[in-house]
Amino acid sequence: MLYSPRFFLVSLLVLAVGVSLSLSRSHSDASKVKSIEDYWAETGLGPAALEDLLQDQTCGSSERYFLACANAVLNVANRYNLSLNTDGKLISVRKALSTDMSSEKKQLEPWKQFFTNHTDKAVKISFLNAWKELETEHIKSSQKSMMVGLGLNGFISVFRDPHTYLMPVSQFKEVISKADSRSTSLGITLGISQGQYVVRKVTEGSPAKLAGIQKGDVLLSINGHKTQGLMQGRISELLKGEVGDKSTLILRRDDEELKFKLRRTEITVATVSTRVIEGIKPTAVIGINKFAKGACTKVKESLELVKKSHVRGLLLDLRDNPGGQMEEAACIASLFVGPDKKIFEIRYLDPSKKAEEYYGGEEKIFALPMAILVNGSSASASEIVAGALRDLNRAVLVGETTFGKGSFQEGEYWSQNKKIALFETKGFYYLPSGRSPQMKGLVPDVAVNFDNISVGRESDQFMNPLRAPEKQVLSLAKHFSANDCLGMDEGTSSEDLQLSKAREVLFCSSSVARAGL
Repeated sequence: MLYSPRFFLVSLLVLAVGVSLSLSRSHSDASKVKSIEDYWAETGLGPAALEDLLQDQTCGSSERYFLACANAVLNVANRYNLSLNTDGKLISVRKALSTDMSSEKKQLEPWKQFFTNHTDKAVKISFLNAWKELETEHIKSSQKSMMVGLGLNGFISVFRDPHTYLMPVSQFKEVISKADSRSTSLGITLGISQGQYVVRKVTEGSPAKLAGIQKGDVLLSINGHKTQGLMQGRISELLKGEVGDKSTLILRRDDEELKFKLRRTEITVATVSTRVIEGIKPTAVIGINKFAKGACTKVKESLELVKKSHVRGLLLDLRDNPGGQMEEAACIASLFVGPDKKIFEIRYLDPSKKAEEYYGGEEKIFALPMAILVNGSSASASEIVAGALRDLNRAVLVGETTFGKGSFQEGEYWSQNKKIALFETKGFYYLPSGRSPQMKGLVPDVAVNFDNISVGRESDQFMNPLRAPEKQVLSLAKHFSANDCLGMDEGTSSEDLQLSKAREVLFCSSSVARAGL
């Protein structure tokens, strides 16, 4: 068994519309919270780092350079409700070339077409001049380092890959690496429907839930900022804040506009939750919010508890789980297959490095039938657990195609500024079958869409998504068909169609046979 602290240092997913922010604070002094702007300001990062990349001759030298330069400036301009026209002039975001700014790819598609149409002559757009106007006319001095960092990450996303990025070292040490179950989220998860931001999920006990916000509500404005034309990152930024802050949201439900005034509170979301659906065949539901440190121990405790409840099967809910620590993921998977089954391996982009195999190391403690719930926001470590258990014929997947994050990054000090870390993509995860979830995601055995509210997946979110090379793919999992599954109306909520369908699938004869019953 191989375990690499260097590898497990970071397995992060930048979600399309993540609206919560875990914060580093003491319980006795929760009000003193650093903002992302503060972390960047501490680095002293200056405009020269970005201006070196935005030189006119460089930006017009190739399509990739051109789109990288465009993305860098557009990402910053959008923070000020601005965009660019084809003359390189700053304009209102309402007049942007793209009417749908919900992803990097959609934002850049008209710019790609513009460059293609001008291959016979020089493209005379000065992204450098546009940046300088932003710097002098719109960016406050306290924001400058953060906006330079935002522009650099926009450039890197297109020119290198979407998961290589820069981050202040202090932010990583104080926030990201110590992220726990506390957040100051308003409690809404957003998706996209017909080009609009729509509430996809409302967290129990959150300000949004207590105020009456519902799944399917269309988000129209945040504190006076209209959401139409804003990129996902800007939406996420507007939804963040500190404990006690007040936020005013305008949402549309059916044909009515509703105003909600919310006071931000600190929410504790359990890493692992457990419940039992009673009925003729009692069913356990274990939800994993993220693969945080100690998650495997909590799942083990939950499994021991539900076994005493004489359940007949298990639903493992990984919906909206963005990932986390891969050693926790491997450990959890081994609880269902034992210590000797390979959960995943990593293959490096560097051909001189050998592939490494990873095992969970835990004894198998649960052998009853199980199905795994996944959706478009199930990513990274979630995809490894779900994919491995299916490959090893231990579970079926129910829900939506997953996000498609199968790459890993390793961090080191950035050569240009030691207060900033550069996290570079170094390779990919591979499942026991030899497939990588990168870009493709996991296609469920039984598809149940989430009311046509989509999320931006790896394959359709970025202009140049990463593709993982695959040399040999084994066919391990048995074919599963849900055609003979019987409906089970008792004990489940009709509001959660994915959960209801998963429970039906759980007790199909083939699933029961697979568990050896």
